[in-house]
Amino acid sequence: MEPSGANKGFFQPAPILPNQFYDDVSFRRCFKLFLPFSVITEVEAEVAALGRDVLSDEVFAWITDAERNKPYLKGSGRDAFGRLQGELVTGEGWRQLQKFGLSRGIVATGYDTPYGAFSRPLQYLRLHLWEASSANVTCPSAMQDGAAALLRKHLASRRLTETERKVFEDAYRRLISRDPSVAWTSGQWMTERSGGSDVSQTETVAVYKPEGAEGQLASKEGKIPLGPWSISGFKWFSSATDSDMTVLLARTSHGGLSTFFAPMRRHDPTAKTMTGHPKSDGTRLNGVWIQRLKNKLGTQSLPTAELVLEDMRGWLIGEEGRGIQEISTILTLTRIHNVITACGYVGRGLGIARAYARRREVGAGRGARMKLTESTLHMRTLANLTAEYHGLMLLSNFCGYLLGISEHEATPPTSALAALTPANHYIDPLLRIVVPLAKAYVCKAAVPLLYSCMESLGGVGYLVNEEQEYLNIARLYRDCCVLPIWEGTTDVLCTDMIRVLKHPQSGTRSLDALDNFIKNAYGLQTDAVKKPPEWDPVSKWSALRWYIDDKTQGDLVGEGREILWDIAELLISLLLYVDASTDGNEAAKEIFRRFVQEKFAKEKRQRDTTAEELKRDLAIVYGVEEAEAVSREISKL
Repeated sequence: MEPSGANKGFFQPAPILPNQFYDDVSFRRCFKLFLPFSVITEVEAEVAALGRDVLSDEVFAWITDAERNKPYLKGSGRDAFGRLQGELVTGEGWRQLQKFGLSRGIVATGYDTPYGAFSRPLQYLRLHLWEASSANVTCPSAMQDGAAALLRKHLASRRLTETERKVFEDAYRRLISRDPSVAWTSGQWMTERSGGSDVSQTETVAVYKPEGAEGQLASKEGKIPLGPWSISGFKWFSSATDSDMTVLLARTSHGGLSTFFAPMRRHDPTAKTMTGHPKSDGTRLNGVWIQRLKNKLGTQSLPTAELVLEDMRGWLIGEEGRGIQEISTILTLTRIHNVITACGYVGRGLGIARAYARRREVGAGRGARMKLTESTLHMRTLANLTAEYHGLMLLSNFCGYLLGISEHEATPPTSALAALTPANHYIDPLLRIVVPLAKAYVCKAAVPLLYSCMESLGGVGYLVNEEQEYLNIARLYRDCCVLPIWEGTTDVLCTDMIRVLKHPQSGTRSLDALDNFIKNAYGLQTDAVKKPPEWDPVSKWSALRWYIDDKTQGDLVGEGREILWDIAELLISLLLYVDASTDGNEAAKEIFRRFVQEKFAKEKRQRDTTAEELKRDLAIVYGVEEAEAVSREISKL
């Protein structure tokens, strides 16, 4: 045997990462479950093309550039003579990824497509494919989406003045544009030093000073005026610092918190270039200065900053003192984006793990070799990961479906969707519960799932594979770790859910909404799937509801995680049941059976022969048809 060397000997063949539109069985099932056939026939080719394009060499080169050339403050925030400057510099890769997402309508799909209630499921399915290739430009997209939803709601109102309508229409037009030269992203500034998700001690102050805004423009184009409110304060955590506008909370003279819209830049004909000549665009920052950029574990390509606000000019959104109610619209959207991000990361991690398993050979004893697809233990591990991911995918996309039917009236096109569609008066209260629940449950589960995907590649998975960026699960894992934290930590969301369920006016309605959904989904009649005798979600929910009714809010908060987890797993079991009922797919039925056994049964599942178990695991991981192809590959060895 000849000795190996740096350039000779064994080299592991690189995995081939397929288009996840076709390769990800869970994605395909959600695509068919939450979209009607008429929409699928129109969009399938375009979504498949997006799945291909996000895996291009060009996109991965932009990711590497965005990670290497991190955002920074020119001159550490001051010019050569010590004047405060705060000019943010982002890398070319970051800017190109931002343009890619805008031009592909990652946000616009939810607004400018003719699919009504199904625009949202389509938007979030497309977003799922993009997330792991976006290098976090989807963070500004999330807030852009939330700002667009908030402004759309107010543009439908007759209470706006002529000037307010002009300003809001201009911003909304930009937020939903697919033209990167026109489109805006948005920030969402809530967090201050006094607390993270607790905004009750907000120290940013807004003062009504219409006289100070006379003749000042946010944009010369269209003569869009600056707002009559002067906003000053300090924001401790602000992602999307390079955004074009922001929605923020500030305290007014009435004492309560109010929501404001403010452009990031204002027109200034006296603005100068670095060398003292007039600037061609004639703009400067709108009373906002970057104190410093945050140094984070992950999401390092994303500029997150501490911001000083001094006479930032903005517009009041809604009524004074109702800031929490107004910004909750944005929180609903950003939390759904977090959930989709979590699933997008895990989906990519599993895609890499599947591709690696088909390539990697390991010892099989007595000098024999086998591929990882032949390893009963490895395939059991991937099957367990895939089954959990499938439940998370269903819950995540259910959030998108609920949002869609809350925005547009729709008739469910299939019996499966009818079983998942609550009565009209229960849609909003169910959405109010399911979104924070999914954000807490899915984002928390995604971190260990993605770690397991990284582990499945062994030492290669732990490497920061910049030279083969498509294998870089380590980067995804690092970025994924923030998802259970921002937009509300797990404990904050659990507390919020308990508060909603025990609210003296609307708590009963929220509980009734859950009751209606659980009974409706369980009532779906199908010959494709048998209901296991140990699975009785209606009875389990009834007992849990009685417990919630019987306890005070203070008593329940300490059990918030247990209660949220119980409700989430009830909902996932119903989603798995309805999904499997659509076609009786053997892998989908097996995932449902295993979930019920793990979460509802008192005894462990009875195992079949090793060969049968491997066949089922392969079907869960690769899909029934692909599993048969993998089995044929194995039989030839």
